[in-house]
Amino acid sequence: MAPQHNENDLSIISTEIDQLLPVNERKIYPIKTSRHARLRPLIVTSVAALTAVILLSTVYSEFKHRDVFKKNDRTYTPSKQINVLNDMTTAKVNTAAKNKFHLVHKHNQKPSSSGKHKTTVCTSQLMITRHCEKEKKVKVDGGKVKAADTTDMFGNRHCSIKGKARSEYISTLFAEPIQYRDSLDESAEHATSETSIKPQFTPPLKLYALSEARYKHQTKDHKNFREVETLIPTATKFHLTVDQRYGVRDEGNLALDFFETLSKSVAESVDNTLTAKKTTNATESHTAEGARDICNNGMVVVNWKHSRIPNLSAALGCGKEEGCPQKYHSKDFDTAWLLTFQY
Repeated sequence: MAPQHNENDLSIISTEIDQLLPVNERKIYPIKTSRHARLRPLIVTSVAALTAVILLSTVYSEFKHRDVFKKNDRTYTPSKQINVLNDMTTAKVNTAAKNKFHLVHKHNQKPSSSGKHKTTVCTSQLMITRHCEKEKKVKVDGGKVKAADTTDMFGNRHCSIKGKARSEYISTLFAEPIQYRDSLDESAEHATSETSIKPQFTPPLKLYALSEARYKHQTKDHKNFREVETLIPTATKFHLTVDQRYGVRDEGNLALDFFETLSKSVAESVDNTLTAKKTTNATESHTAEGARDICNNGMVVVNWKHSRIPNLSAALGCGKEEGCPQKYHSKDFDTAWLLTFQY
């Protein structure tokens, strides 16, 4: 009778049978290693590495602007920026006038201890405004949706209906001097809600708007036109062009461009004062965006992104100590910052 084995004895049976076979009848099957089998781990590793590189490059192209912005983002010290403007002006002023005139912010100017009135040869103003309103987000069923989408079919972003009305309103704040005087002479008794708004400023000589490139998506084709659209009515009214060369993190370059224009105007006014020339002689040739007009109560308007307005004002020499706020609130579309420069 054949012996009984359980499943645990299968290995033993196999061994016993193998030992019963003659040595010369045992078959040996050598394991053959092909060249492809040896290269397989290398191929798998290479494919995995290539896939990782492709994924990383895709992610990097999408977010690389953030790293660039972090590296290029500067913190401006207002006092140092004013020194830059002073140095630029001093380099242009006649040698005899050096150290006789200095720049101040009007709202930071302290009364003279001697009580003497200082001669002012240049007064220039720069207004910083926020872009027009965009679509609002409202809560629906626990989630947020856009109440009015102001994005066109190409993905470009524009002003909302209310934002367009604000853009038109901003243009009414500026008027030629003769028009401004006439508006003051109008009788207040006949003023309505529409006519009671009087022009408050002389016409701008220069307009800046944030570049249309998207702030968080610099590589995207769709653009943000809100800043330039805010100034289009003003530009049309006074036949000006809107300078869009500067974007986010370019506040310092915009400030330098303004400083260059202002310093030229100051230098001409100072030289004319010292040589006993009439100031009107320096402004006979009127140009809409000429440097010589900046010193005669000239106005420059900049429309910017609200979160970057404090950076812009600091680059222009106005920080906390000079009277400029450190934050522009996200829900505020009404406030305008007015910087006054005097020599």
